[in-house]
Amino acid sequence: MNVLEVRNLSKSFGKTKIINDISFHVGEGEIVGFVGPNGTGKTTTLKMISNLIWPDQGEIEIAGYNLFKEREKALSNLAGIVENPGLYQNLSGRDNLKFIQKIRGVSKERLDEVIEITGLKDRLDRKVKKYSLGMKQRLALGMCILTKPKFLILDEPTNGLDPTGTFELRQLIERMAKKEQVSILFSSHMLGEVEKLANRVIYIKEGRIISEKEQVRKEGISYSLLVNHKEKAVKLFEELDWILEINTNENNSIKIRVEEEKIGLVLNQLCKEEIIVLDMEKEKEDLEDVYNQIFLSE
Repeated sequence: MNVLEVRNLSKSFGKTKIINDISFHVGEGEIVGFVGPNGTGKTTTLKMISNLIWPDQGEIEIAGYNLFKEREKALSNLAGIVENPGLYQNLSGRDNLKFIQKIRGVSKERLDEVIEITGLKDRLDRKVKKYSLGMKQRLALGMCILTKPKFLILDEPTNGLDPTGTFELRQLIERMAKKEQVSILFSSHMLGEVEKLANRVIYIKEGRIISEKEQVRKEGISYSLLVNHKEKAVKLFEELDWILEINTNENNSIKIRVEEEKIGLVLNQLCKEEIIVLDMEKEKEDLEDVYNQIFLSE
């Protein structure tokens, strides 16, 4: 079953057509990236799905309910963050969660469960205005999942976060998707994060869906190494259990996949074995190649 069905959706502002007859879906358990340059209609689409703005034409179904004919049932299965999260800055994180708990009739047990999922337990009694941006995003996600929605929308969730905040938020999203069994549609311009998080990527350009691709997520980063003793290097890499992937080419180059922070160890091991690295190149991520083909080649 698809948790989201979008069919023939269009939207104009004045004489400018922002969204032009788009159709796509999000299946159960999927984390789907929604990718495109600024101004291509990503946020407008998410706002229409969230019932924040009305489309000119088209249909939207959430968990099998038509958003325009069965609005309450459809929206009861949806939660999300579009643009800035709506948090009460002068209240504590706990009071923000309790506010949603009370108006939505959520049990204390469920509240405690969500607090555990967010990882904010020790900081919940601080006022939200003292939170970092990453903590605010995690709190907002906790508020989203209190009612156990089937579908979650996130608009640029890691935008503005430092590397630590980005990593923590990505872990939380992955944990939520698995533990809560919630499907997620998120927009982002950070291709590295989309690559790490999405099962599938939808590409939008000038208001049209132009491509959908399955995304195979891999750990680590790929490096291409040109060495003077290929066979000796391959044997060494096979003995190192933290080398995630090894591929050889016809020349003396070897492609390996390894956690980024361990590439220094790779070079040290090669040096100890008197294997000379003639050239090394960090491979471009697959998603970046696809993005460039779609959006930068004319």
